[in-house]
Amino acid sequence: MLKNILIIILVSLVYSCDIEDNSKRLLVKASGTPGEIILVMDSVQWKGELGDAMRKTLLSYVPGVARPEKLFTVRYIEPTLFNSVLNKARNIIFVATLDSKTRGGLTVRNFLTNNYIQEHPDKFIISQKDLYASGQDALYLFSATTEELTERINNNKSTIRNFFDQKESARLLRSLYISKEEKGVSSYMTKTHGFSVRVPNGYRIEADDPAFFWLRNVGQIDKNIFVSYRNYTSDKIFQNSNIVGLRDSITLNNVFEDPENLDSYVKVDTMNLETEYLTTKLNNQYAKRVRGIWKANNLTIGGSFVSYVFVDSVTNRLYYIDGFVVAPGRDKRESLRELDVILKTFQTSKKELKDQSNT
Repeated sequence: MLKNILIIILVSLVYSCDIEDNSKRLLVKASGTPGEIILVMDSVQWKGELGDAMRKTLLSYVPGVARPEKLFTVRYIEPTLFNSVLNKARNIIFVATLDSKTRGGLTVRNFLTNNYIQEHPDKFIISQKDLYASGQDALYLFSATTEELTERINNNKSTIRNFFDQKESARLLRSLYISKEEKGVSSYMTKTHGFSVRVPNGYRIEADDPAFFWLRNVGQIDKNIFVSYRNYTSDKIFQNSNIVGLRDSITLNNVFEDPENLDSYVKVDTMNLETEYLTTKLNNQYAKRVRGIWKANNLTIGGSFVSYVFVDSVTNRLYYIDGFVVAPGRDKRESLRELDVILKTFQTSKKELKDQSNT
């Protein structure tokens, strides 16, 4: 009898493990388009100040884009309509407050539980991964009152934006290099210039000159990356006006609107749209990130760019790395995200740089 009981217990344990493993394997892959967020909150709150706070957070305009584009594509869902199809979205936000007494308010609170909100008055935001689908990221925004949560969201817009921006960038980084990666081009950059970026399939060398290297992917959207470097002489270069002058000095001699017309060139357009400057880090180095509009000097064409300016401490090189798009009449948000992701793969080879500095 004891032997039979032990066998039954052992079989039960193995069966339980199999069920758990199967549930993980059966978790479907999250769906949705890049930059899309499912937002679940009470309809009354969505139409009020709390909804305004969410709209200001998620539906502000992408910086450095002439034709208005939103930071994210937001799909508002009334909580009672949040079903087994919608819950497979790659990005989800649940917004809940204890003072909401509507059916929708009660429903959305059940995704988090009232007890958690009551027991954590110091918190207003938590994240969860793979909630309903593999590769999914969810945020819960919660508080006791609508007024309190509205204030917290308004004071933490960048935190919420950065959370999803980083998740989208991480997904894009993985997908960019699933197909063939141009490792030979990266290796050539390292040997010739002492730096490299990871080059996705489809990009080719457009120009390779002393202190200037240009990659290009020509398609429906013309995507470009260039790297320029020089000796670092003064921290004044990090002043906003000097950064614009630096980019203009590089493109004046290297990036032509018409390759057969050397009198054509591109420059930063500072008249029609405000250029955005952000202090950040790139490879643990102090950097300035710039987003803005470029235009041809003959006004025939223009586009958007994102760039980083920083100094490599090993060689005292000032680097200007830039991604720009040519996409008349097309959305640019996701192309700029792609270029930004590639720029962030920038690496210097200390060995190659040391060898070059000794020659």
